[in-house]
Amino acid sequence: MAETINIGYYFVAIIDIVGQRGILEQLDSLPRSDAENKRIAGLLEETSQYVKELRKQFNDYFMITKKPTGLLDHLPPEQRAFLEQRKQSTIWYRGFSDSYIITVPCWYEARPGVHIGDVYQCLYGICALAVWALAKKKPFRGAVEVHLGTEIDKQEVYGPVTVRVYNLESKEAKYPRVIVGEGLLNHLSGVEKICLGDLDGRHTLINIKNCRELITTDIDGKPILDFMGKGVKSVPFEGQSQLVSDAYHFVVSQEKWFLKSGNDHLRVYYSKLRTYCESRLSLWGINPLK
Repeated sequence: MAETINIGYYFVAIIDIVGQRGILEQLDSLPRSDAENKRIAGLLEETSQYVKELRKQFNDYFMITKKPTGLLDHLPPEQRAFLEQRKQSTIWYRGFSDSYIITVPCWYEARPGVHIGDVYQCLYGICALAVWALAKKKPFRGAVEVHLGTEIDKQEVYGPVTVRVYNLESKEAKYPRVIVGEGLLNHLSGVEKICLGDLDGRHTLINIKNCRELITTDIDGKPILDFMGKGVKSVPFEGQSQLVSDAYHFVVSQEKWFLKSGNDHLRVYYSKLRTYCESRLSLWGINPLK
């Protein structure tokens, strides 16, 4: 009897740490001396430790959006309980080398739109993580998309959505930013159209609005995550402003370094990233550098 293949829409995000692949490619043979063994072990420990730290940091930022805000205190207890129940997440994580893949099934729900809350929390977590990674001087590029897929193993999605998000990350992002796929934008609009006027629908509309506040258009016309924008600043956490400042200073230092070293290819990329950052500095009370 043929196995049933369930097909549905999935949100998929991919994060790829910039630069670590080049470090790992240096390790092309087994060590032949104690000194070489120590060097290789040190490189593996350094790069793998950052991968683990990045994954933990994403989870911490993701959880910030789940903290009570007091906005629901005026509601009757049964309505508060209903909305709290919506916060129960269905999110899958999968690592591969220096990449991190985050998935939200968009059809695992009795009420349409519940998953949008998970999508928002993922988008916010990635935005906050992008600032943190730049401040740590180990940035990443990435992409987010919604499209069709099927589960070929436990919490592993295969199909057009994985192809699209990989192409966006590898061919469109090009430097430390996160490209937003057309499928995600269309999905938000599609869910918005079917929302009812009840409490459930109103909550979904709020989450759609929150998602859109984390998306902007970059100078090349591509939709990206607005990781230094109002949507991120509206959900503060300890040390957030300092991270933004450190991230901006790193971007400027990279642009200057590539200019000095004659690497015009990367200088142009960091010049574009600097332009984006400087368009957001006034939100954080930061003066642009000369």
